[in-house]
Amino acid sequence: MKVSTFIAKRYFFAKGSSNAVNIITGISVLGILVGTAALVIVLSAFNGLEHMVKNFYQAFDPQLKVSPTEGKFFEPDTLPNKLFQEEEIAVVSLVLEEKALFTFRDREYIATLKGVDTLYPAVNEITRYLRSGNYRLDHNLPVTPAVIGAGVAYYLRFSQANFEEPVQLFIPKDYSGADPSQSFSTHKIYPLGIFSVQPEFDEKYCLVPLAFLREMLNRPNMASALEIRLKAKANEERVKEDLQSILGPGFKVEDRLAQQAVFYKVMKTEGLFTFLIFALILAIATFTIAGSLTMLMFEKKQNLATLSALGLNMTELRGIFFKEGLIISLTGGGAGLLLGISLVLLQQQFGWLAVGEGYIIEAYPVKLAWRDVFLVSATVLGLSLLVSALTAQRLNYRLIG
Repeated sequence: MKVSTFIAKRYFFAKGSSNAVNIITGISVLGILVGTAALVIVLSAFNGLEHMVKNFYQAFDPQLKVSPTEGKFFEPDTLPNKLFQEEEIAVVSLVLEEKALFTFRDREYIATLKGVDTLYPAVNEITRYLRSGNYRLDHNLPVTPAVIGAGVAYYLRFSQANFEEPVQLFIPKDYSGADPSQSFSTHKIYPLGIFSVQPEFDEKYCLVPLAFLREMLNRPNMASALEIRLKAKANEERVKEDLQSILGPGFKVEDRLAQQAVFYKVMKTEGLFTFLIFALILAIATFTIAGSLTMLMFEKKQNLATLSALGLNMTELRGIFFKEGLIISLTGGGAGLLLGISLVLLQQQFGWLAVGEGYIIEAYPVKLAWRDVFLVSATVLGLSLLVSALTAQRLNYRLIG
């Protein structure tokens, strides 16, 4: 063990220092501990929130979505057969979307009609998120069935008690005459179920049979998109590239990340700024080491003069305080990491910190990511090296006499 390391350890654990030095050193350790633990917890909270929302999106968004680059509709029959013969594709569902005005009693609301085929529930997990009623979009029912989002139902004041009552639809159609009543096609649908995934979908969509919407729009054999679920061990990125190559520039193939690109970009940006803010707080806490080391230099002035007389050069003397600063920061940082990781794991396991009633989750979501632990560790170490090195450089022969 080097002399500088041995002396730095003795200074850290010695009880002979003045109360002021001990108090400032304790404050430094505590500040770094709290800052490190807070940074781990906040990053884990962002991970938990992102993971939770991703799960909600996965309940509605397909793994891959094929849609035209220009225009709203296309004919699936014109697509190359090779597309449907891809070995790693499990299910391909056709969907057709169009805006419509919904009226129920004295309420009105504009939402998106989404015509889906019988394979649609196999592409996502929509049936798991039925809040009431059933998922029945059969073509052999005497009425036109529908499954509406909870947000649409809320704005229409529609509930399970109204399942036997129709909702009136008004869909714009191509018409250039003078009679405005002829510019809409009208129809009645009977919602038999209400789904609740998350507000973005709940307030936007109403699911109806694909054949019905094609008839309403007078667009037989047309679709807005293909929604695709892959087999369990499929290489999503490779399949995406293959499909794009098959379809060419007239179509875009999007994975879930691309389908919700704005959301993921916002989440990453918020996470970055939150990290920078807490890293700044941690940096301020770390700079208290400078005060502790400076006071220690003055207190150990005579000891340093003795060590210098015994042959230690200025580099070795500075090394004592550099290592002392590292010991202080790494003690606080290590304890903070253990505390932060422990609290996150306990929240993951037991969910002690509850959100409250009326929310879709019972406890605050957290998710520990080891890359964040590494990032926090690197941040603490980097700040410690910087502060300790800058403070140790202030030591000179004039200070020790």
